[in-house]
Amino acid sequence: QISVWTGYAILVTAKTGRRRVEVGPTTVLLDYDETVEALTLSTGKPKTTDKLLETPFLRVENNQVTDIVEVETLDHVYVQLRMSYRVNFAGDPLKWFAVENYVKFLCDHVRSILKGAVRKLTVEDFYASSTDTIRTLISGMELPANGMRIGDVDVLQVTLKDEKIRALLEAAQHDVV
Repeated sequence: QISVWTGYAILVTAKTGRRRVEVGPTTVLLDYDETVEALTLSTGKPKTTDKLLETPFLRVENNQVTDIVEVETLDHVYVQLRMSYRVNFAGDPLKWFAVENYVKFLCDHVRSILKGAVRKLTVEDFYASSTDTIRTLISGMELPANGMRIGDVDVLQVTLKDEKIRALLEAAQHDVV
């Protein structure tokens, strides 16, 4: 017997290959030939495969994933972004389990998109509109491989890695005001 909480799902697999997804709130009674398949999730910040969490439970609604991404601007300035994604799963429930480590899959995809887009902007342009730029790129993004959709992005922190450049940009903004 397994209790599946509200907003979570599990993948039940039989020895015959039959698979079914149970979405909570529910109590699941496993047949004699059934097991629950485990997911492996990346932890830490930034997300890596160094420290993994194994769990049979997939949070399918209002799942929050936080990550740190380092990007480089057109003028070769490194910027560190600390972000939180609100993720939901939709569509075919069997697809939800198609990617074993959905956290790493999500973070790698978002990093790739952000690095490509920020590489086209100067540090001044990006720093001035970083939150809007990130939200435009990431909010509503769908990953069809597993039915994942980013509903919202919270940009927690934008940090210029070079102290001198940060001081120059802040001084220039201060002068404008």
